[in-house]
Amino acid sequence: MKKHIKSPAKVNLFLKVLSKRPDGYHNIVSIVDIISLYDVISIEELEDDVVIVNDDRGVLPEGQANTIYRAAMLLKERFNIHSGVKVFVEKHIPIGSGLGGPSSNAATVLKELIMMWELKISFDELTDIGRKIGADVPLFLFCKPCVMRGTGEAISPVKLPSLWYLIVYPNVILSTKAVYEGLKIVLTKKENDIKLIEQFYSVHDIAGLLENDLETVAIPMCPTIKAIKDRIIKAGAIGALMSGSGSSVFGIFENEEGAERGLLHLKDMGSVFIAHSI
Repeated sequence: MKKHIKSPAKVNLFLKVLSKRPDGYHNIVSIVDIISLYDVISIEELEDDVVIVNDDRGVLPEGQANTIYRAAMLLKERFNIHSGVKVFVEKHIPIGSGLGGPSSNAATVLKELIMMWELKISFDELTDIGRKIGADVPLFLFCKPCVMRGTGEAISPVKLPSLWYLIVYPNVILSTKAVYEGLKIVLTKKENDIKLIEQFYSVHDIAGLLENDLETVAIPMCPTIKAIKDRIIKAGAIGALMSGSGSSVFGIFENEEGAERGLLHLKDMGSVFIAHSI
């Protein structure tokens, strides 16, 4: 029997890069909100020992380059599963947008397969598998507003107000690897130097928080990011920021009406979405 599951996107409200690690990854601190922009995933169990992944736009890679494929294969190997699975993704979260689509898809499929195959696994074990797929997979396994630390594997909850977002994707794919490699960390901050509170009460609290170290690299690669930020503020957003490693930009609004009004001024800048905290 086919099941249809929503796979949400995320935005980074704060992203500080602390240091480069010997393994090539970077230590970060980031505050993340999970939002109501979804891919829709259909999963069907197969008798044959195969993993098949397709999508409606033909944008997902095949084999080990595909996060869903890797997620299913790691789970099959860990638990010695010999049945297969067919996954179909209706894509709404743009690829290479900094909104976490591939990581969300992997986390959603992991959770669903655990139920489908009736596997007994702790959250720590599941996070361990998620980390092998991608740095953002643990946050989608948690799937609530959170603070990410380390390479993204250390997750703790944070209380955020309910926010409305206007998101603009300029139809430019930025490589996460290329953006991080372009980052020059001049002053390595220690994690203890960054004081983050665990509760934010208003949209204005969040507006004061907005910061993303990766903008310094991404904007020269895609100058439209800066143009979108400026336009969103002019359209009434209380604050605007690039999400993750780009290229999407979001503006935060006090309500849905404000985001709807803002959308009218941004339609020519790319693919535009309205979403809210979930």
